[in-house]
Amino acid sequence: MAQRPDSGTPVKPARGFPWRLWLYAIVITGAAGAGGYFAWQYRQQALAGDDDRASCSKNLTALRTQAADSTKQATDCKASLVEATKKATGLEQQSGEVAKNLNATKDELTQLRAQKADADKRMAAIEDIQKQFAKMIDTGQLQVSARHGALVVSLPAEVLFPSGSSELSKQGEYAVVEVAAVLKKFADRRYLVVGHTDNQDFAKPKAGSAAADACVPKDNWQLSTERALTVTRVMVTAGMDPKNLMPAGEGDHDPVASNANGEGRQKNRRIEIVLLPAINELPPLPASLTGAGSGSGSK
Repeated sequence: MAQRPDSGTPVKPARGFPWRLWLYAIVITGAAGAGGYFAWQYRQQALAGDDDRASCSKNLTALRTQAADSTKQATDCKASLVEATKKATGLEQQSGEVAKNLNATKDELTQLRAQKADADKRMAAIEDIQKQFAKMIDTGQLQVSARHGALVVSLPAEVLFPSGSSELSKQGEYAVVEVAAVLKKFADRRYLVVGHTDNQDFAKPKAGSAAADACVPKDNWQLSTERALTVTRVMVTAGMDPKNLMPAGEGDHDPVASNANGEGRQKNRRIEIVLLPAINELPPLPASLTGAGSGSGSK
């Protein structure tokens, strides 16, 4: 320790500037400032993180809603696809049915055209037959009419046969030959020759007489059949093909008028020649019958 020169007491050295204290103060202040800054930064980041979390939560909720909507839309789309597939299948089937029906309609149209052509041909033949018989119609020797959907040439029995007989009179034979001369022009047609009577019993010969021993009809049915057979044979003799003629007898079972009076009974006594339809004019048979009875049999 230094001493004053005048007193001889020691003198304390002068204190220096407290740099160390100031340095500590500066460091502490800086540390405090840095801590405060970082604390503020952390708080700001924490607040920003809270905002981000809230935003993410909100976005997550929205995304979940969208996902639910998308799932529902996907389910609806799948259901719509299934329904559309069913409809497409149904439409395809309907299209097939329509195509099938269209083909069937075309076939039916072709058949109808063929049937119309056959009908026109048949009508032309009927009109031709009427023209050919015009003279005999005018003289009352026969009538041409339509019965049961067929052309019928009707000859009164009085013109052809004596009462109760199946033998043709000369006048009746001429009339049958004249009819055959017209009908044989239509070689592709077939005819049913039908005998008809009234419902009155005819006089029969007494038993034991020569007439009774002959082939005398037993009733009107037999009489009508025999008359039809007689007319058929004369038509064959006149040049008609026997394969195109079929005799039959109706007796009094198919009247065209009342048997209660003489005029009606006269109309019922007749020979009818019925124009039969050709094979191609008949409706087709069921497929199950195709080929049935095709085997040949012995007579």
